[in-house]
Amino acid sequence: MVRQLITVDEISRSFGAVDVLKDISFNVDEGDRIGVVGHNGSGKTTLLNTISNRNQDLGDIEFSDGLRIAYLTQIRDIDDEASIEEELARKGRQFFELEEEIKSIEEQMGKPEFYDGEWQPILDRYAELQQMLASSGGANVAGRARSILKRLGLGHHPLNMKVNSLSGGERAKLALARQLVGLDGIDVLFLDEPTNHLDIETTEWLEGFLLEFPGAMMIVSHDRYFLDKVCNRIIEIENQMVWQYNGNYTEHLRQKIASEAALGDMIATVEKKIKSTLGALQHMKRNNKYDKSISAKHKMLERLQRQRKALKARVPQKRKAMRFNLESVDKASMDVLELKGVSKRYDGLEKAILKTVDLSISKGQRIGLVGGNGSGKTTMLKMINGDEEVTAGKLEVSTGVVLGYFHQDHRTLDFGLNPVQQIQRLRPDMDYGEIRAALGRFQFAKEQVDTKLADLSGGERARVALLKLLLEDNNMLLLDEPTNHLDVDAKESLEEALSEYEGVIMTVSHDRWFLDQVVDWVLELKEGSIKMFRGNYSNYVSNR
Repeated sequence: MVRQLITVDEISRSFGAVDVLKDISFNVDEGDRIGVVGHNGSGKTTLLNTISNRNQDLGDIEFSDGLRIAYLTQIRDIDDEASIEEELARKGRQFFELEEEIKSIEEQMGKPEFYDGEWQPILDRYAELQQMLASSGGANVAGRARSILKRLGLGHHPLNMKVNSLSGGERAKLALARQLVGLDGIDVLFLDEPTNHLDIETTEWLEGFLLEFPGAMMIVSHDRYFLDKVCNRIIEIENQMVWQYNGNYTEHLRQKIASEAALGDMIATVEKKIKSTLGALQHMKRNNKYDKSISAKHKMLERLQRQRKALKARVPQKRKAMRFNLESVDKASMDVLELKGVSKRYDGLEKAILKTVDLSISKGQRIGLVGGNGSGKTTMLKMINGDEEVTAGKLEVSTGVVLGYFHQDHRTLDFGLNPVQQIQRLRPDMDYGEIRAALGRFQFAKEQVDTKLADLSGGERARVALLKLLLEDNNMLLLDEPTNHLDVDAKESLEEALSEYEGVIMTVSHDRWFLDQVVDWVLELKEGSIKMFRGNYSNYVSNR
């Protein structure tokens, strides 16, 4: 019989007057690898925090006896001023409960009266806890974490190097290495956006690690490819409620379409019965049939109306979709870009980023750039855009090519402006109403359009940067991690728009699902060299 680890029974969670979760119920059983999905702000992280801390406002959360939980939070919890060695030695949350219980028993053992009672079971528990701590690496967190760090490709850095000297991707790997120590004996692992800032190679390593992890999991992620690889159940949060599906992310999409279609049929059937019952009641009243049969019809009508209300409550309310209108400026010739013997080297780095690279790009090509962190993907885009000089060789952008550049750090935005002012600066020909309408299509509410970009979230700034890009005239898009901070709905809208774009696309992305939908060539950057593969990301994986 499958062991039930966590029971969530009709829980609700609110913040002030805002309801985030309402009447949520589900179980977490042994073997479950549950992906938690939903748009930004739907309550995914709140769900994990509420279960982990059992701080729901209403309802019940029950843990099985002796349940141990580890939580890899979205906030990477890194001390910037620490050295790599000091950071690796910090223990994750999974050790806290063990060490607290050990400390409590040791305090009891220090009192003479302890030995007057039934002390043997407590000592047995103490020995068990010590064994669990040792087997999970609690006595050597730094050593275990260093081993993981080497497997993630960061073993070459000196241990006395400061954390603030690492890149964003390297810091994510460091946090991941430390957090993955001590999972032996963990029953349920919570992960909140575990693939954020990881390159594809590291994400694939993490997928293998999690597939071998024997415990259950709940994973919040916008990485659809990752969810397909790892999960066997999906919970979607929508309108404060949860919708459960068996299978991975792709299977959840198939089931969702089928269930929503069936729901419409069920509502139509009930409404037909209500109409029929109302007709029968009116006929009885006209004929003065006020007996038991009319009372039964009234009860039937009430029951059908309750049924209709319950079914309609299950219909997911659709958010207003983001609408893109990507149009490219026409370019007559087929030649777009050519690199001849291009090399790129940075002062202080032993190895060149690119070494005598040759590359030709033609009209209509849609290219995804892949490679590990530091392989030169963003550098390639910057050189094409003219932000970086080539060290050697020749890079030519053909006459008539108009570039549009999406920076992953949104540096094209002025953070001192609000969204309306940002668009006004770009397009002074647009009046206020037109700008508000454009921002509305990008899911900006009235109160957000007057907020400075510095005070908006990463996802909100990304949407402004995308709108800015779409309002520019271009026929070649350079996209550096365009899906970062976007929820699944926004990603799907962007994918649809890019699929209709007639210009050239060069995109750096760790989002393998996005690459599958958008590109027809993959450019692999590795150890200073490049190699082109025809097809999308899945084709590339099959042929590399």
